[in-house]
Amino acid sequence: MRSTQVIELPEDFWIPIPLDTDNITSVSPFSVPQDHLGHSGTFYTMAGFMFFLFVIGTSINTLTIACTVRYKKLRSHLNYILVNLAVANLLVSVIGSFTACCSFTFRYFIFGPLACKIEGFVATLGGMVSLWSLAVIAFERWLVICKPLGNVAFKPEHATACCVFTWIFALMASVPPLLGWSRYIPEGLQCSCGPDWYTTNNRYNNESYVMFLFCFCFAVPFATIIFCYSQLLITLKMVRKH
Repeated sequence: MRSTQVIELPEDFWIPIPLDTDNITSVSPFSVPQDHLGHSGTFYTMAGFMFFLFVIGTSINTLTIACTVRYKKLRSHLNYILVNLAVANLLVSVIGSFTACCSFTFRYFIFGPLACKIEGFVATLGGMVSLWSLAVIAFERWLVICKPLGNVAFKPEHATACCVFTWIFALMASVPPLLGWSRYIPEGLQCSCGPDWYTTNNRYNNESYVMFLFCFCFAVPFATIIFCYSQLLITLKMVRKH
């Protein structure tokens, strides 16, 4: 008689390779080193790389914010979005890179499921703000140089609205996994967290969330950047001819 084995489905993680075990929680990325995913040297190399990103990212972005606060000449409304970008990148380096560095050192996510959700949320939020900030910078330069609206001045309130816009759109992308539309779980070598890219046909509706991220949070800002800078190049070529 053939026995039927019930495989335990994990709630807070998903191992991206098949494993010869019926108790998947015994290899949870929150409790044991994930040596089945890679050589220990790979983890330590990634720990060093994450430490490098943490130090450089934290230093540069902190310096950018500090200089803008200290020197009045840098507080131009055209630089608001650059400071906004620095704040988002600082979030990613302080929370995301530092957490990943510690976890890669121990070869598993040592902070637990709740911290994984927080780290995944903050990293996604910061990443989305950064991407939308780059799109806004491109739009801003197109508006100022190409003047599609004539001599409409780009005022401080416009710059502030653009910064608020990036955070609203980033929250629209990063909050849903906390509310049940997809979820934040360890990814890759299971030492950092992000949206669930792995599982399908389940109650989290990961497929629709990934499509939403691709279309709304990647394709739209990327297309905006391409359009605006292509228009800038065309304008500059026309100026050179004259």
